Amino acid sequence: MSEKEENNPLLADSEDLYTEEFRGVSPTNLINEDSDEHGELTASMKSTTSSRTALSGGLDTGEGGTSNLQTLIHIFKGNIGTGILSLPAAMKKAGILAGPLLLLFVAFIAVHCMHMLVRCSHYFCKKYQKEALSYGEVAHEASKDYLGHRAHWAKRVVNSFLVVTQLGFCSIYFVFVSQTVVEVAQLTPDTIYFRIIIAALILPMVLGSFVRSLERLAYFSIFANLCCLFGLVMIFQYVGRNVKDPRSYPLFAGWSSFPRSLGMAIFSFEGIGVVLPLENEMKRPEDFSWVLNMGMAVITSMFVAMGLVGYLAIGENITGSIALNLPDTWLYDAVKIIYGVAMFLTYFLQFYVPIQIMLPSLLNKYQRRNGSCFEYSFRTGLVLLTAIFAVSIPKIDNFISLIGSVASSGLALIFPPLFHILTFRNNGLTRLEFMKDIFIMFIGFIAFIIGGFYSIVDIVEGFSTPFSNTTIPTNGTTMGVILY
Repeated sequence: MSEKEENNPLLADSEDLYTEEFRGVSPTNLINEDSDEHGELTASMKSTTSSRTALSGGLDTGEGGTSNLQTLIHIFKGNIGTGILSLPAAMKKAGILAGPLLLLFVAFIAVHCMHMLVRCSHYFCKKYQKEALSYGEVAHEASKDYLGHRAHWAKRVVNSFLVVTQLGFCSIYFVFVSQTVVEVAQLTPDTIYFRIIIAALILPMVLGSFVRSLERLAYFSIFANLCCLFGLVMIFQYVGRNVKDPRSYPLFAGWSSFPRSLGMAIFSFEGIGVVLPLENEMKRPEDFSWVLNMGMAVITSMFVAMGLVGYLAIGENITGSIALNLPDTWLYDAVKIIYGVAMFLTYFLQFYVPIQIMLPSLLNKYQRRNGSCFEYSFRTGLVLLTAIFAVSIPKIDNFISLIGSVASSGLALIFPPLFHILTFRNNGLTRLEFMKDIFIMFIGFIAFIIGGFYSIVDIVEGFSTPFSNTTIPTNGTTMGVILY
């Protein structure tokens, strides 16, 4: 392994990662993470981060670390994904006044939680003389004084939420690509076509999942980022030219749909997993606070603009992904295809994280070698699992709301204030900070329980009428789309 790869495990080939990082470690030690506080099992700091880090092509920063500008770019790439395309639908569920206010509120809390997580990491790095900690490792250290030798369960819970979130993203990409094919091919929006396309996608998804090196996946990342950038520019220019009179839209859409909008908003700000690795890679980590604030301010502005202007342009016929509402012309069909290709490639980058979290322990537990039939069977099984979820929940906005409410709320809103309380309760935590953390956790639990409940209700109701054979006129152009 090269010196550069040694400094950044994400750049190492998977074979090196599995053999070098875990060589000489017994399966017992790998399973009992608390037996070695400095050599815990579940993937290292750089391999357990959110797949948004993988989406950036890995932090190939060299020995000098990232500049402030490079970090800012990584923050953009780590937070802008499929969530931004669902925000017009979130506005529909909230209203043109309540929706932007909700987005701003969630953005403020999410960024504050990012700062709390970084503060906890700094405290434990200084206390134990460590260079860096992952999200899961922060969970372990924060709960150690309270759970004792069972503190490794806190790390396992965080990593479980990461796995659920990433596999949820993968299922959403299955749905997105399938719906894009149905739309561009002008097929009858029927369940059978949707399932046939998902079945056809399984083989290329399985083959792509066999790529075990993040360095090779970085090429997917570069192309996917270019496709997403082009698609966003085209979508923004289209909706910007077709904004309708806002007086015909409700300021508040009602309490029944508001929790769904909350879940979709939280999903869009699911970038907390990228925070620690980015801060750890900076040349000047003391600048990270203002770099993060500036980047998230721009991202929030983009989110509000896409959500509000997209809803005002499309109206009540907005789908779970605004890309599917573009006109049925060769130019916008090309945009849909390009975005579909980007999501197809991003699938493998999202898939990398749960593999890195789960596979090393399984290989050691069952005494299997990397590159064995066991590994490829495991990868194939996970792909099939994401395909099953995609078939089961074909409505992308319901799926996004569910993942945002259940998994993302835990990672973004519940765990950071909880770990902040556990870390600083006996180390200078003020009563005001304690009450603030409890309030944020309360918001997270509300999203988790109520948002998750309504999302499940929508999913169950969707089984009776998963698709609607409806034609929507958009600015004089007729196009058949899947309605939600």
